[in-house]
Amino acid sequence: MNSSPDGVITAVADALEQRAAARGQTVGALGSVRGLVANGDAEIAVDHLVNTVNSFRLALSRDEYDRLMAAASALDYADCVTDIDPGLLVPGFDDA
Repeated sequence: MNSSPDGVITAVADALEQRAAARGQTVGALGSVRGLVANGDAEIAVDHLVNTVNSFRLALSRDEYDRLMAAASALDYADCVTDIDPGLLVPGFDDA
């Protein structure tokens, strides 16, 4: 697993997209997150990912949240991640 900020942001977006697809939900904004990362705009990607999680009510595991926070901290953008609705954080998808 890639632990660079770009890799973490992309991995979290991929996991969210897979879970949404399993529920029959299409969230095109997650593709935009990957595009922003690919274009060197990781900070904007974090902001867009947070807004997408909140807007589409996408559950985020504690591990994903912690990894996203670490990636955002490395980008000096951690304040944005704290905007995720705490009600969307779950212990883990294997624990449920």
